[in-house]
Amino acid sequence: MASVIAILALAAGTFWLEAPGLIRRKQFRELVIFLVLLLAGSALCSALILQVKLPNPFMLIKWMYGWTGGTTTM
Repeated sequence: MASVIAILALAAGTFWLEAPGLIRRKQFRELVIFLVLLLAGSALCSALILQVKLPNPFMLIKWMYGWTGGTTTM
């Protein structure tokens, strides 16, 4: 649990260092993207530390494109 708190502290520190410059330069889109990616990365890292079984992202891509995994004939 201490590792998750450390990850959250590092994420908060990174936000504290980067956000004022983005706000000062009025780069609000970049700030939103930075925040989304920071939260996603922190959540995934915390899940890995807590040994949560995460699905393979390739399965989503396979489902989206309808790949069956079979061989193709030419």
